[in-house]
Amino acid sequence: MEGNSVAYKLSPLWQRAIIGGSIWGALEITLGSVLHNLMVPMAAGTLLASLGVLTVSAISAPSIQRGFFWRAALICALLKSVSPSAVILPPMVGIALEGVLMELGLLILGTNVLGLLLGGGLALLSIPLFKAIRLYMIYGQGIVEFFNSLLIQLTGSNNVIVTNYLIYTLLIIYLSLGIISALIGYSLGKNNLPIAINPIEITVFTRVGNNLNFRTYLLLIIHIIALVSYLAFASVLPTWFAILGGGLYTTLILTYYERPRKKLLKPIFILPVLAFAFFIPLITTKLILVPMYGSYIFVRAIFVVVTLAAIGTELAKPSVSQLFSRGFLSPVYYASSMAFNALPIYLEAFEKSKFTASSMLKSIQGVLNNSSWCGNRPIFIITGGLGEGKSTYLENLLEIFGKEKGLSFKGFIARGIGAPPLREGYNLWIIPDGTDLMLCRRIGACGLPNKSFEFNDGVIGWLTTDLAAINADDILVIDEVGRMELYGKVWAGLIEHHLTKTKNVLILTVRRENLMHVVERWNLTDAYVFDINKVGVNDAANSIKSLVLSYHTAGSRK
Repeated sequence: MEGNSVAYKLSPLWQRAIIGGSIWGALEITLGSVLHNLMVPMAAGTLLASLGVLTVSAISAPSIQRGFFWRAALICALLKSVSPSAVILPPMVGIALEGVLMELGLLILGTNVLGLLLGGGLALLSIPLFKAIRLYMIYGQGIVEFFNSLLIQLTGSNNVIVTNYLIYTLLIIYLSLGIISALIGYSLGKNNLPIAINPIEITVFTRVGNNLNFRTYLLLIIHIIALVSYLAFASVLPTWFAILGGGLYTTLILTYYERPRKKLLKPIFILPVLAFAFFIPLITTKLILVPMYGSYIFVRAIFVVVTLAAIGTELAKPSVSQLFSRGFLSPVYYASSMAFNALPIYLEAFEKSKFTASSMLKSIQGVLNNSSWCGNRPIFIITGGLGEGKSTYLENLLEIFGKEKGLSFKGFIARGIGAPPLREGYNLWIIPDGTDLMLCRRIGACGLPNKSFEFNDGVIGWLTTDLAAINADDILVIDEVGRMELYGKVWAGLIEHHLTKTKNVLILTVRRENLMHVVERWNLTDAYVFDINKVGVNDAANSIKSLVLSYHTAGSRK
């Protein structure tokens, strides 16, 4: 497993944005799924946007700052990529737009309550506008003609003033909803203490699978060109040609992509689109043209939705997300990494709510009162090749920490006897008392997990019991997690105990060739990995110290 370790400082503003974006994202995923299952798509966007504005307003209330809202919205949009919905790109764009409009409110009226309220109103105002644009993309000019015909039939007049009156009334309603949501959020959060005061330095490891994949980029470019071209030229092409071209491309996408195929090829999605597609020409055109025009609208709608789903699928791939880890986009990448780490905590909180108005407000208030920038405990892995000095690196790390107050370590360092690769055995140097204990001695050739070494079961049993009962603030150090642990032996039980039953911070050393297997075995995908050949011990110490202290501080608030 190869990768790069990059140190980056998360500013207090980004830390607050992680909290806001994570809570907002959890609401989008949990409540959004419920509303989707209840088949209330029109109300879903409005309710979710209102709760999003409420959430970020509550978090920003103690100290309103420019730059917070677009950051939180961007993080929420990225978290939306794990939503069970097939089409995620339009909601992601809509969420990001809401954050930008909240920033606009602060720009107009300043970083105060009035600016916050205006920003909330503008954010909700984007909902009907964005829906109108999306409907036009899907159904084309036909949707405009449909609503014009519908208004004429409902009002008995084609008077522009009547139409404008209805539109203005709708916009005022949404503006008011946004202002009210921001006001409620401000009221909930104004008495809370500002979150995340100190900068945090983190080291992020780029994992396997994040290598450049030109096939992904090629498909992404093809889908974007196809979408733009179809939207631009389909209406001027012969209708039969637009139907044939759109239908063929849609078929190819549904054949290649499993997620859109499973989600979209269902009667619950197809039938309403089909009915509406043929209902539009019934209202707006001659009866003889209904079959051809209705078929075009149906194919266009399915084409747009499916192509957007394919674009969203390609954008969610690691080879694309890796681009965000470079240059001026790197804060987005690292902040979203932290947000994905915190997301399970917030998902669990909201999934337990009954999704009533009172329960949702209580859940949001409870999450806000107990939130921290990092929901899960940090886990650190030190990696390197055989004989490259992982244990020495760990010893130097502990020596640096020995001068620090407030950090307590328990565990052991494995010291090899003899030269690699044929070590004669290993002794354990116990942390913190410095006792030396014999762990194992060689009895056979390399490559035989159960026969290479004879282990001291008494020492393993005693240490497993002793280290399983360490204090909550102790940092557990386990040196040389390798093949024996992957086979479920030696320290495997101790690792599983702490991963499932405690919240202790862990520091593990793993050989580079075993790293991927260890990560997969215990699902350590969010671990911070320090390659001893790429990250200096002082840089690693600073990163670990900052993350651990922030984690312990967050825990003390709860």
